Amino acid sequence: MLLSTLRDPDAFIASMNANDGKANSLATDWPYAGYRLTVFSTGEEQQLEGPDGLGGNVQFYPVNALAQAGAHIDTVANWHSNVVVDRELITGQQPMSAPESGDVLVAKLNAGTN
Repeated sequence: MLLSTLRDPDAFIASMNANDGKANSLATDWPYAGYRLTVFSTGEEQQLEGPDGLGGNVQFYPVNALAQAGAHIDTVANWHSNVVVDRELITGQQPMSAPESGDVLVAKLNAGTN
């Protein structure tokens, strides 16, 4: 979702898939550059890949793509809750983070902040 805010997200994703080294230049002026955030860790993604997982493989790991675009990624041990708040952005590492993410969102709404 965050990568969709790139100027040309399709070209960025194609560059990540090709591993051609052009992704940095395609991420110029990304609105979330410099933000701290979290996303499924590479280890979590790997546990879900292949025949013992969900049956497929990701094209690239979100941790790598978001870092390549300019984000600072904070992850914790696999399958533990992790919520990162930076300015208006609230991110949760994976579904184990949902209750904490909801609490953070409600607190921000009650405080009247972004």
